[in-house]
Amino acid sequence: MHWDRRYAAHEKVWGDSPSPLAQLTVARLRPYARPDLRLLDVGCGYGRDTRYLAAELGCRVLGIDGSPAAVETARTEHSRAVRRSGKAGLDAEYRATDMASFAADPDNASAFDVVFACNVYHLLGPIGRREFAATLSAVTRPGGLLFLSTLSPRDPEHYAKGDPVSGEERSWVSGVYLHFCTAEELTRDFAGFEILDLEERSYEEPRPGRSPHHHTSWFLEGRRR
Repeated sequence: MHWDRRYAAHEKVWGDSPSPLAQLTVARLRPYARPDLRLLDVGCGYGRDTRYLAAELGCRVLGIDGSPAAVETARTEHSRAVRRSGKAGLDAEYRATDMASFAADPDNASAFDVVFACNVYHLLGPIGRREFAATLSAVTRPGGLLFLSTLSPRDPEHYAKGDPVSGEERSWVSGVYLHFCTAEELTRDFAGFEILDLEERSYEEPRPGRSPHHHTSWFLEGRRR
């Protein structure tokens, strides 16, 4: 597995700073933050956003990832963050599981006030994207919020790079599969949510020891119907 190999090498692909989506999520939620808010970070990687969301919002955050190596690193980094800051109450935990299995557990049905999914959707094929959207809806309580980011066709770093995927528009493989979706696709796949905001944002993605990437992504905020 591509990501498991990278996480097993303890490679902090995107550095330690929170993602632009995490910063946006905190800005939107801070006025409503409370300790009993339940937030799910889907595809948490090594936990940089999970820790940031828990620290800034003072709430309970569960980070899940299909890579056991990612979760192991996230737990290690969490312990280091607690030691450095002295914030023993940093309420974040990490679980190695895929989203389909997680959503199939009855205990997780409509269990979360906020679901956060940063840069996962564009790694999935057509069926996987629709199933992913359905599972996000299934674990979000009615009236709960979704924050999601995914690459736009205007992305300057990866769009039209690599081998085109036969029979699919705007999909290429260069090391990993990437799909660049339209606003119409997102609106269709996330029909279980009322779209509150959907906009393209350009930003720099830091890469330790290398020059940053320049990305353009969709940022979606939705409310569970």
